[in-house]
Amino acid sequence: MTTNKNDPSPETTTKAPRREISPQQWQLFFLCLVVGAAGFLYMLLKRNHVANSSLLYVGIPVVLGLGLSLTPRAKSAAGMTIKGITITLLIIAPLFQEGYICILFAAPIFYAVGIVCAWAVSLLTNRGGKHKVEAAMIISVFALISLEGATPLTSRSRVNRVTTSKVIPASLDSVRSKLSEAPSFNGVKPLFLRIFPYPVSVQGSGLQPGDTRRATFVAFKHIWWNRIEGDAVFVVSEASDRKVTFIPESDSSYVGHYITWEGSEVELEPIDDEHTRVTWTLTFQRRYDPSWYFGPLQRYAVRLAAEELIDHAATPGA
Repeated sequence: MTTNKNDPSPETTTKAPRREISPQQWQLFFLCLVVGAAGFLYMLLKRNHVANSSLLYVGIPVVLGLGLSLTPRAKSAAGMTIKGITITLLIIAPLFQEGYICILFAAPIFYAVGIVCAWAVSLLTNRGGKHKVEAAMIISVFALISLEGATPLTSRSRVNRVTTSKVIPASLDSVRSKLSEAPSFNGVKPLFLRIFPYPVSVQGSGLQPGDTRRATFVAFKHIWWNRIEGDAVFVVSEASDRKVTFIPESDSSYVGHYITWEGSEVELEPIDDEHTRVTWTLTFQRRYDPSWYFGPLQRYAVRLAAEELIDHAATPGA
């Protein structure tokens, strides 16, 4: 029996080297897994009509913070969490068709909650689990906060009332005459309001009950494209020499995604023949939770809007 010299003998046969998964590949795997789980939770929230609640703006960051901080071989829990949240925010717009305005305002609370939860996990893993109680309390607090808006029992009042006043260098009759006209919102608007849709035109005049104002808003959901146009219609419900009350009739503008208007009230107080104090009150319902985060932001934006109304709708010559 002859042996072919070209045939490998058992002694010379070598096995192919076993390919090991690198730490970077494990990190990428768990990153995709956690981000995918967060995306799935987001779809469930949308399907169950609680996507405006704290379950989205606190609950999902908690999931991201806990999941990403436990990613194997991550250099730091906070670093991995920031990376994962950034990727999540970037894919939300094209994948789930969310507007960049919503993402802009969601980003700070996403990062804050995620980093705090990652820090809580690091208390357990990096220090031998000596701070289990503190870490559990931190995570439990955020878990409870995330329930705001999800059920009537865990919801706070959404009604807000914002009032601002200015002294106008004009007589009472001049201010009333200006109020009876359709305002024009020309000029440079406040920096904070530039983020939001702004009325490009207003139709309607008069201060008698039943007279209307139709404000047309234009928004670009993705900053430069996906133009969305809608109207907010207000009707004069009450009018006197020193007070005019408008109530909303309809709102198809993109502003209606953030707040629901309840009413608009203008009070006029003559100081002398050439000066009038104008007080404008806007009442609305907040549509986003948590209240401690979105409440102050929306009240500030509405206060700036009331000031704009005084400047453009009640100031003669504006």
